[in-house]
Amino acid sequence: MKSKPLYLKPRGATEPVAWEEIAVDAPEVGPQTPLDDAQFVALDVETTGNAPFLVLEIGAERFRLDRTLSFFDTLVDCRAPINPYARRRHHIDRSMLIGAPEFKDARRGFLRFAQGAVLVEHSHDAFDTWLVGRGLESPLEHPIIDTTALARLVLDLPKGQTPGLARLVDELGLDVTPAHAALDDARATAMVFRALIERAREKLGWRSVGDVVAALPRPVIDRTPPSRRGSSAGPARGARGPTVPPRSGAPAATPRATSPAPNARRGRSSRRRRSGSSGSPGGSRA
Repeated sequence: MKSKPLYLKPRGATEPVAWEEIAVDAPEVGPQTPLDDAQFVALDVETTGNAPFLVLEIGAERFRLDRTLSFFDTLVDCRAPINPYARRRHHIDRSMLIGAPEFKDARRGFLRFAQGAVLVEHSHDAFDTWLVGRGLESPLEHPIIDTTALARLVLDLPKGQTPGLARLVDELGLDVTPAHAALDDARATAMVFRALIERAREKLGWRSVGDVVAALPRPVIDRTPPSRRGSSAGPARGARGPTVPPRSGAPAATPRATSPAPNARRGRSSRRRRSGSSGSPGGSRA
């Protein structure tokens, strides 16, 4: 049964735009997949800034280590209040959300876009992937790589330090400027990831997806609302729990819908909750 058409509303667009889906062949991604053969999706979201932190914007770049493949970019129709501080940082107001898809529809499109890929985020507490996966019957099955943890390892940063996206862009000499817009920050994250992986291959000898994922275990975050915990509740909301072995497998990649990559352009981006940091469905900004 054919799914209903999906309309996205990139930042700057005055009207929703039909998402053009293009099938792209990709190998099944698993621990043994060579890094040169793997496809990655760098993800960034902007939120209301108020608990329960509802998503206002999703931006993503699908890429290989040698080139960009496509972009995903949409505002999200969220009817909750937007924190004034968050609004000053990401510049999203209520009028921009008119005509944007609801979160369930925006997520449906993103999950198709990211199928079979390794997810990459610049978020030491797995916040972006948690927001996207929240409420699903089963958790995201993708391998997930955090560029803050990757940077600490590759650049020999002090343990516990969380480098901001803007700092990494500067240290790596990349031609992009983070600016608290989801697609721009996703593009900056993809560039940072590529640069860090290039150094890691020389320094650590990494060759496969499993080499990277095994070296960067993901934290377990307890985000259960306090009212739903027992009297002897565990860690406070947002507290870091014990680490567990990371997922290194991904679902078999099938031909999937993506949007073609536009001509490269300089990103503007930065981030709302990260120290020193933070489209159009066809990849071009309206």
